[in-house]
Amino acid sequence: MRVNVNISFTPNDWQVSPRESHPFLQDVRTAVHKYRITSATRFSIPIEVAQSQSQHLERSEKLANFALWVGFYNFSDRPVFTACRLKSWYRKGTRRVTDEVEVYMKKIGRYIPLESFLEKTFPTFSEIPVGDQVMFQWWKTNGETFNWSGLPTELKERIICFCMHQSHPRALSRRPIKGAPEVTAQFGAWTPLLGVSHQVRAICLRLCFVGSSDLQYGKGLCIDVKGHRAFKDCMRRLGKCFQMLEPGHLPSTDKTWQLAETYNHYPRIYPHLSRYATLRHAIRKINLQLSFLDSMHFFKVTIGSFAQYFQQFRLDYGIFGQLPCLNEIRIQLPNARGYLADGPHQQGPRLFYGDPFNCPRILHRIVYEKAAEALATYENVTVYGFMDEVEKESFCKLRDEERKKMRFTVEELEELYREDGGGVELEQSIIPGVQEEEAEELEWSIIQDAFWPPKCRCKVRCRKVLYPDTV
Repeated sequence: MRVNVNISFTPNDWQVSPRESHPFLQDVRTAVHKYRITSATRFSIPIEVAQSQSQHLERSEKLANFALWVGFYNFSDRPVFTACRLKSWYRKGTRRVTDEVEVYMKKIGRYIPLESFLEKTFPTFSEIPVGDQVMFQWWKTNGETFNWSGLPTELKERIICFCMHQSHPRALSRRPIKGAPEVTAQFGAWTPLLGVSHQVRAICLRLCFVGSSDLQYGKGLCIDVKGHRAFKDCMRRLGKCFQMLEPGHLPSTDKTWQLAETYNHYPRIYPHLSRYATLRHAIRKINLQLSFLDSMHFFKVTIGSFAQYFQQFRLDYGIFGQLPCLNEIRIQLPNARGYLADGPHQQGPRLFYGDPFNCPRILHRIVYEKAAEALATYENVTVYGFMDEVEKESFCKLRDEERKKMRFTVEELEELYREDGGGVELEQSIIPGVQEEEAEELEWSIIQDAFWPPKCRCKVRCRKVLYPDTV
């Protein structure tokens, strides 16, 4: 098609007045408007259209392939003139006209869809953020509604991931910690997303638990605590918050509370009760640093007379068995260069003989020997903070020996559980639960031994190893 035009314009003299404009121009405006409201970045670029005075419509309107000469502009550049028409196609010799607008591209010599023309003529820059005012106007133009439920799940995940990516960790506070900041800190100001719907909550928590390379917390739900009290408080708080990924996942009756308590203590034995999982059950990685005394309580050291000081309220390594998603354990040995002195009322024997005969090496050895035995069932375990490479090699050797003694790994036990359909069939039905019975308490006699406190008898005294310049 050939269009005869003659263009020479000053700012607005090329436009036909709105009253005299062809009715087809309104179709072009509507198509441009639909294109702009598809995204905020497109909406941020104003696009106006006007009919050009250079076209003589008397003859053109009578043609079957009528096209209107239109100028596209955005108040910053010279208008782009091109011919617009409705898309048509032939079927069985009959010409059918659609409501889609086509634009003639001179460079390629054919008509293309209006959307393709606008993308090339008025490009957007996705890396430049859109201002709040533009976002508000775009929202109003779209009818002040957003069809969130109509979006694909993958797109919802990307939107939520973007919100979490913009969040910054909260500043540390000295006030008592409440709730689950280990989870909510990943959302920052977007924490209310957890209460939008079950689907949005499930997407948010999955990103939080599993992690993503696009997030600041890319390794998932990791716990980094120092001290037994902080660790116990963290486990207690996270254990009070249910995940609630689907309706009915919150216990409401005595029976469901009993099932929830059962899963809370034995998640590996009753995986089918995972609907009652708490945030604690989603922990992927733990980095734990304890003092000498707390480490011995945590790994249940029994050397000498230490066993008589066990306390029921303390957490021990058995807590790891209540974390079904735990895939990495990092234990930092107590600081050998720290304050080596016994407390006035500590729940344990004397640990330090007194400077310069304190022996953190033997205390480390007592801890990591029990750790190698207690953590043998876990695949990814790292212990660090040794005094030297000799101690590190000793731990690795002990751990290898303990791993070889295992009859079944955790993965093999889970596979056996699945193959057996959840276990052995019983003669009578038993509701899962925790039956309270009076446990027989072991009475430890007060043992007075000469082991505590251990005196440094190392070939090279510990103090000289730790502080070579001061001895």
